[in-house]
Amino acid sequence: MASLLAGITLLFTLAWIATLALRNASAGVRHVIWTCAIAGALLLGPLRWRVPQSVVSPVLPFAATPVLQVEAQTTGAPIPLAIVAVWIWAFGAALVMIRLAISGARLGRIVRNAARSGHAGPVPILASQRVPGPLIAGLFQPVILLPEHASRWNASRRRAVLAHELAHIRRRDPLVLFIAHLATALYWFHPLCWLAAARLRAESERACDDAALRLGLLPSGYATHLLGIARAFNPQPAIPMATTSHLELRVKSILDPFVNRHFAARGTWLAGLLVTAAIMAPLSTLTLHAQQAGFAGAGGAIDGAVVDASGARVPRAEIIASTPDGGNRQTVLSGEDGAFTLRNLPAGRYMLEVRARGFAVFQLQNLEVTDGATLRADARLRLGGISEKIQVVAKGAPNPAASADAGPKPIRVGGNVQAANLIQQVRPVYPPDLQAQGAEGTVFLQAVISKEGIPLSLSVHNADVNPEFANAAMDAVKQWRYRPTLLNGQPIDVITTITVEFRLQQ
Repeated sequence: MASLLAGITLLFTLAWIATLALRNASAGVRHVIWTCAIAGALLLGPLRWRVPQSVVSPVLPFAATPVLQVEAQTTGAPIPLAIVAVWIWAFGAALVMIRLAISGARLGRIVRNAARSGHAGPVPILASQRVPGPLIAGLFQPVILLPEHASRWNASRRRAVLAHELAHIRRRDPLVLFIAHLATALYWFHPLCWLAAARLRAESERACDDAALRLGLLPSGYATHLLGIARAFNPQPAIPMATTSHLELRVKSILDPFVNRHFAARGTWLAGLLVTAAIMAPLSTLTLHAQQAGFAGAGGAIDGAVVDASGARVPRAEIIASTPDGGNRQTVLSGEDGAFTLRNLPAGRYMLEVRARGFAVFQLQNLEVTDGATLRADARLRLGGISEKIQVVAKGAPNPAASADAGPKPIRVGGNVQAANLIQQVRPVYPPDLQAQGAEGTVFLQAVISKEGIPLSLSVHNADVNPEFANAAMDAVKQWRYRPTLLNGQPIDVITTITVEFRLQQ
C-alpha cells in the first residue's frame, strides 16, 4: 500500500511539474498531461496487484527506530490496523460513489424530462428549466442541455455556446471527466488526486474556449457571453460552459492575443501515453524497502507460539513466512516451548504457514510487516484426520456398465500425534445380487472415532454409489474398533475417512 501511494503521488507531482514547465503551451496539451496522470493512477493499483514485484532495498543512514508491538492472534485477537484502514477507505469511497450516482441519476431525470430544442449536427439539443446554464450530459451519446430561457438568446450567443459545447463532445470530455470522478472516489483521501481532477476540468474548459475562438469568434464578444451565462453549478457528472470557478483566469486567457490556442494533435496524445507508460513501468514492478545501515534489527519481525487444540505448546513445528510472489521466504522451527521468531523480514505483506506432524496445515494471510516493528502471530493447530482402506474381492466377471467408482480421495494422515489404530476389523460382505450382475463400486465413508475407539456419525460421502454397497460397507464398519487418538496422553475424538472397494476377480 505504501508503494502504491508513493507511485500515485509521484505521478501527480510529475504531472504538476510538467504543466508548470509547459505553461506557455496550449490548454489542450496540459489537458493531455492531466488525463494521462489520472488514467495512470487508476491503472497503477491493478498493475501492482497482477505484475510480479521486485524488491529494491537501498541502505539508509542509521536512525533509532522504536519497536511497535502489534498483536495478530488467530482467535480472540483485536482487528488489525490494516483491516480498519481498508474499511475506512471503503466507507469513504462508497460515500463519494453514492454522491456521484445521485448526481448522475438527477441529471438523467433532467435529460429525460427536457424538451427537444433542435440539433447541432448529430447532437440533440434539449431545453430544461432545471439547468441554470448550458452543459453537456451523457458519456457515449452526449446531448447539449440549455436553460429554458436560451430561446431568447441572440444568434451570436447561441453560436458561441454551441461552439464551446460541441468542442467538449469532439474531445470526449464527458468520458474523461467521468474517469476523473472515479479516481477521486478511489483515492478520496489523496489531496493531489482532487487537485488533478480540478486542473483537468479547468484545462478542459480553456481548451474548449480556444476551440471556439479558432472558429473565428471575436474574443471580446465571446468573453462577454461567458460572463453573461456564468452560474454557480453544483458538482455533477456534466460539463457546464461557465462557472464562477477560475472564471477570471478564463476571461484573461480569452482576451490575451498571445495565448497558444493550438489543439492537441494525435502525436501529443501518443507522446503523453508513451511517457506515462515509461513512468509506470518501474512503479508497477518495483517495491522500495529502506534498510538502515549499522542497525542489526533493520526490517520487521514476527514472533509467536504454536499450540494445539488443548492449548499445549507444540515443539519442532515448521514455520514458513513468505511474500505472495515468493520473493522473500524464511523458515524456522518452534522451540521446545513452542515459541518461534522470524527476524529481519523486509517490510511487506506475508503469509504465515505452520506445519507439524499429525496436525492440519495452519495458514494466516495478509500479515503486514513494517520496518522496526514486531508482529505477533500465534498459531492454534487442529488435528489432521485418519483414514482406512479395505478391498472386498468376490468371484465373477466385472460388468463396466453396472460399476460405479467416483468420489473424493481419502485424506492422508500426519504422524506427530499418536494416531488411532484399527484393532478390530469386520470385513464387508459382497452383496450376492450385485455380484451376480457383475457390478463393482467404491464406498467413501466418514466417521468420528470416539474417545472409546467406536465409529460414530457414520455417513456415505459419494451419493452415486449403489445403496447395497453402501449398506454392506456401513454394516461392517459399525463393528470396527480402534485404539483412540491421544493428544498429550489424553484420548480425543478424531474424524476418519474409510474407503471400501468392492471388486470382482475371475
